[in-house]
Amino acid sequence: MGRVIILFITISSLLQCVTLKSVVAQTALSYDPTKAYLYSYQSEVLLNDASSKRETRPQKDVGFKIGLEFELTTAYRDKDVHMFKIKIVEGHVTSVARPDLQKSLLGAEARSTLSLPAYFQLRSDQVDSLHFAQADSVFGRNLKKAIAGMFQLQGTQGTRTEVDVSGECEVTYTIPQPGFVERTLGDCSNLEIAGEFSNTNKALGVSLYSRSSQLYHLKDSVIERMTGNQRVYAYLNLRSALNGAADVSQNLQLKSTSDGPDTAPGVKDVLEQAHKEAGSPYQLSLLPSEEEVTTCRESECESPSTLAARYSDALKADEIATVKSAKAFAALLKSFRSAGKKTITEILTSSKSYYIVPQLMDIATATQTEASRQALMELLNFEDADATDHPQRFLFAAAYSSHPSESLIADLMSVLKKPIPNEDLRQSLLLALGSIVHTFCQVSEQCANPIVTEFTTTLTSSLAACKEESCTLMYLRALGNAGLPSYVSIILPFAESPGKPMVAATAIQAFRRIESNFLGKEVKEVLQRIFHQNKASYDSSVRVAALELLLDIGASDITLKNVLLSCLDQSSAEFSTYVLKLVLDKATAVSEFGVQVASVLHNLNGNNYNILSQRGKSSVITSYLARMRDLNATYNLYFENSQSGVMKRSGMIVDLQGNNMKQPLMKFGIYADGLESLVGSEEEAAEDEDESDEEDDMAAAAAEPTAGMTFTFLDVLLTHVEFFRGTSGLMSAAWNAPSELTSALQGNLLLQDHSKRVHLSNGLVLDTSALGVLSMDLSGSISISLWNRNCESLIRTSGALYVEGSLRINSKELGLGLTFTGEGQSNIDYTGNADFYNMPLKLCMEMKRPEFVFTKTLQKFEKLRKRKSYKTKQVTKSKISGESYLLNQRNSDECRVMLAED
Repeated sequence: MGRVIILFITISSLLQCVTLKSVVAQTALSYDPTKAYLYSYQSEVLLNDASSKRETRPQKDVGFKIGLEFELTTAYRDKDVHMFKIKIVEGHVTSVARPDLQKSLLGAEARSTLSLPAYFQLRSDQVDSLHFAQADSVFGRNLKKAIAGMFQLQGTQGTRTEVDVSGECEVTYTIPQPGFVERTLGDCSNLEIAGEFSNTNKALGVSLYSRSSQLYHLKDSVIERMTGNQRVYAYLNLRSALNGAADVSQNLQLKSTSDGPDTAPGVKDVLEQAHKEAGSPYQLSLLPSEEEVTTCRESECESPSTLAARYSDALKADEIATVKSAKAFAALLKSFRSAGKKTITEILTSSKSYYIVPQLMDIATATQTEASRQALMELLNFEDADATDHPQRFLFAAAYSSHPSESLIADLMSVLKKPIPNEDLRQSLLLALGSIVHTFCQVSEQCANPIVTEFTTTLTSSLAACKEESCTLMYLRALGNAGLPSYVSIILPFAESPGKPMVAATAIQAFRRIESNFLGKEVKEVLQRIFHQNKASYDSSVRVAALELLLDIGASDITLKNVLLSCLDQSSAEFSTYVLKLVLDKATAVSEFGVQVASVLHNLNGNNYNILSQRGKSSVITSYLARMRDLNATYNLYFENSQSGVMKRSGMIVDLQGNNMKQPLMKFGIYADGLESLVGSEEEAAEDEDESDEEDDMAAAAAEPTAGMTFTFLDVLLTHVEFFRGTSGLMSAAWNAPSELTSALQGNLLLQDHSKRVHLSNGLVLDTSALGVLSMDLSGSISISLWNRNCESLIRTSGALYVEGSLRINSKELGLGLTFTGEGQSNIDYTGNADFYNMPLKLCMEMKRPEFVFTKTLQKFEKLRKRKSYKTKQVTKSKISGESYLLNQRNSDECRVMLAED
């Protein structure tokens, strides 16, 4: 280990020399080797909510003030190196919240090693190496490293990379006036990142900022005084009101000088003498502060099995989509992350866990440790065609891994190569693998990993070998979940499949996760050919998919003009209506696109009326689901009808939108085909339908009745569900449809997942963490009467969000922390009442959300060893009113008619 440290010091010294971005550094400090300098040093660290008013007791800061006095003397000096000795002669710590509570850091009571001397070498103007007694504590070493780091000072203006107590930092020096130097630290990188991780998804991530500055007053090249400040700010991107801030201040003051001791003839002599005086050998160390190994805190000390028993009721299936379930998930997740494979296996296989195994699998999958991965892979059986519930649940949770490992991908690739008798399970495996690879590749250097190449090769070769349409769809969906730029050329040929509308639409949708700059001219030309049917005829669903992607990646004025002119074609009035509604809705939602549409319409030479006066009932509407401080949640509802007025496609898309950020949250789409024969003949339709409309209806009526649903959550496409195929399938679905609310998809998912350390300027280490859990349930019920030809349906999307974050000082000596939580639960009901006894079909749809409460809690604590702790708690509740959402005006009119008839 010592050789590694020496090698690192050598390399870092060379690095610092070559990364100077200014003129050659001028030495700022010059200490007389015959003198001893007595300094006083104070440092304060405070924790609080960043926007706290600090008026009441719970709003005030918690923290500690450390006071030290130390003697700085020269131990050895030659023309290249100045070796200093730091000897702390007085030390105490005071509570900020309780100023009368003070504790000595020296003496018998403290049992501290703080008084053990430390040595550091200054080469030119940078700390070259440090030496500490082996018996010194991490807390003591870190404080002494902070002191040594204050003497690393450049005398000229400029920016350079330094190895500091905070890590490897970009440091900028300015000279505000003679005798003063300002030192500002920008981005600092930890030299030890083991155990650190964060969500690569920006919307679900945590923003962490740290900035530090120090102002030196020099007199005769000696530090007379130094004041420093640092602020660390961490908040959830989803809701910045959930945050924590740490403020650090430093004050160094020269008190006196006196005659110093004689210097030693060499560094070796210094360390030998130090060994004799301290009774402990001295070790070489780096300047960055060290993390203390601390014992577990509060509920984290309880064993996973104890917690599993305690939260067994909260984890039952009927508690899914409640805050209670989400909290249980978070508590067990933290416990699982410190558990071994044997412990996790015992919990999953215990008879006491029988009714909560699926929820425990959610937790074990989200744990993302080697122990949890090994336990799960040994327990799961992918080769039993009749027992797929547990593998399906595992794959659902794995698809949302926040920081997947290469080992997880390798394990799933091994499963993929084996026979999987259940095709639905195979599709889920492919979809999960695609999503995991996408997340894995968000860390750019990881995408070059051979495991990603193996995944790509396997999928592309399997796709090429597909003989059945179902096989092609399965691999296209997996490629879409992966969404790597290199897949563009693989997917594109499948988009132009005129005889296979499902394949073509799926291929186009597979581009959704690929950044628009990779979808160039060739892709746009293909999309335009599909929409305008230049080479072949396409189903309207394919044409709509092509148009949606074309508008998303950017359409030129000419392209947009041709799209609008296509609406003049009334051979398919519902399609033309849908196209126009889609363009105008996007123009309303996106201001830049709205300006472009207005400009194009202005130059269409008086054709505007003919374009805008569409007679179909298809519609697209975007509105706000929720308006928040940091981002807005929008919903997009679309209804595309066939010519007879029967639904062909409908669904809802929910997006989170903020500054330079758009995160797809949820999309569920329902599709149907060939239903015209079941709701009436062409003669029953409106008399004003033209001949071409009747031909389209006849073609649709000849198609096999089919209906199904696709569901995408957080931009991850989940398993496709087919409701029925054929008249017999419809009859079966009608008789077996759940009249009671039945869950179709449920689970607990890890959203926010963040753990990083910030090495503060005063030597202490701040642990920042965040954990967000979504407990969700998608349920539905339907009542179909073929005799009365009507249908009542309900789709309920229920969810509970629980988020907790913390800032803690990593120290056995000082207990200091802040925890913030946010929680709430609600549901959105989407109801539909259809009457198809007579034509045209009557349909009334409603979307409502009840009132709910969102609760924010802020807790702070401080504790000195062998002293009573101090805690505060602040709870804020926000009531969010219920809301009924606008779908479209025609729907509102039709609902009034149907309700009046009732």
